[in-house]
Amino acid sequence: APEDVGPAIDRILKELQLDYVDQVLLHWPSCFDKPPKDSSPGKYPEKWAGTEDPMFPKDKDGNLLHRDVPLSETWSAMCAEKKAGKIRSIGVSNFSKAEIEEMTKGGLEMPAVNQVEAHVFWNQEKLRKEMQELGVSVVAYSP
Repeated sequence: APEDVGPAIDRILKELQLDYVDQVLLHWPSCFDKPPKDSSPGKYPEKWAGTEDPMFPKDKDGNLLHRDVPLSETWSAMCAEKKAGKIRSIGVSNFSKAEIEEMTKGGLEMPAVNQVEAHVFWNQEKLRKEMQELGVSVVAYSP
């Protein structure tokens, strides 16, 4: 969520003892819900009953909990951190062309990269062409 971007970047810089990082990726095109800060595993309210790690909130059935936050708001916060000099390059991971276009509406900068699973058995030809059209480099990872 947008309100989490600045504090997360500051924490990263502090832990790494750096003034800036070369690149930060927005990992998924979705936002997880957040359990209350005054709770802890085993003591979460009913909605978050299956949560063991607050970074991955789950309901009592083990389903991840999401909240509706426009990608453009979180991306705008990433752009602000870049403009502040804390990040040299910003990118995304696991995004489709439509999600990138929606996220950058209103003149926000394009991500430098889109990191996706790509390898000899799944070359992501269509996505690679779409990213090329947007001027976004594809970074491959493989399990």
